[in-house]
Amino acid sequence: MDAGSIQPHIKKMKDAHLLVEEKKVYRLTETGKIIVENLIPFLSTIKVFEISNDYWKTRDLTQIPDFLLERIDELGHCELLEPDVEHMLETPKVFMDNMLNSKEILTFVSYFHPESPSLYADLAENGTRITLCTTESVIIRLFSSFPEEAERFSKNENSKIFVCRKPMPIPSVVVTDRFLSLKLYENDGKLRDQLLISTEEEALDWGRELFWHCMEVVEPVEVRAFFQDLASRQPVCHMHNMNTD
Repeated sequence: MDAGSIQPHIKKMKDAHLLVEEKKVYRLTETGKIIVENLIPFLSTIKVFEISNDYWKTRDLTQIPDFLLERIDELGHCELLEPDVEHMLETPKVFMDNMLNSKEILTFVSYFHPESPSLYADLAENGTRITLCTTESVIIRLFSSFPEEAERFSKNENSKIFVCRKPMPIPSVVVTDRFLSLKLYENDGKLRDQLLISTEEEALDWGRELFWHCMEVVEPVEVRAFFQDLASRQPVCHMHNMNTD
């Protein structure tokens, strides 16, 4: 910009004590430095919300703790994945590629996906460390409908499975050493098949904090203890496919 067009703005900043001039060189005042430093997270937050204004306006953010909402700028550049009609039941390729190349996976999920049993069993057998927390109904469906995959996964030394007996605050949080995947309820409580994904390092740290916060809130129980308790409450229950010993 030419000097003439920028001078009015410089004058305003000098009048507001944000700039000082020393030997024809302008620098920020101490107040100006503080404001600029605080502008960075503000602008980063705007970038997060700019990915899809409609998405954030319709999402229920009340279940995300305040200390993380205040740092939502750490999500950085996000990608919103929404499958088309022809691929509604397929796992997005970006999600799958990142999962297959991850060394450690933390998953907090409230719903069942038919591709998950074989995916998680294969990953655990290939050396990926996995911590999975899900609902009672998902665990029962996993061990009753996919007994082979459930046994492979539950008995692997790389896997830990927990059962949540309380309503899960967030539909899905998956965080690995490669990416963060987040799925949120809409304001009316409905759930759409939309995934928010970020691969930035700060986003991964943010996602880990959210995962462990959810684990504390729901007070999960280890899967073996869950089935032992379930068997004691249902003495005639046929659970030969649900044995995790």
